[in-house]
Amino acid sequence: MTGDQLLKEIGGRLTGLLRQNDTVARLGGDEFVVLLSEIGKMDNAGEVAKKIIKAIAEPFVYTGHRINSSTSIGIAMYPEDGEDTEKMLKNADAAMYYAKSQGRSNYQFFANVQEI
Repeated sequence: MTGDQLLKEIGGRLTGLLRQNDTVARLGGDEFVVLLSEIGKMDNAGEVAKKIIKAIAEPFVYTGHRINSSTSIGIAMYPEDGEDTEKMLKNADAAMYYAKSQGRSNYQFFANVQEI
């Protein structure tokens, strides 16, 4: 499986988890953005993040070989963490890097990053 094929598979898994009115987009490299419309509470976003982590942890199989993957997720909530796209992406990115620093396969909210 080439890197591009793996990224397509990951995009497909993400799309399969989301509601019809949600959006998934690849920013570049191995980074994806998931926009959850009308998510409501932070807990709901956390539950979606857990589902994404579980789905990405499932091995990808290509020509009989298993490819394992993990993900780190940064979550920014509207409007608390930004009222425009640029600020939301910047804050979600900061939360993602914080999640990476905490180990594989986890998520962090930007609100937690501010406390550091």
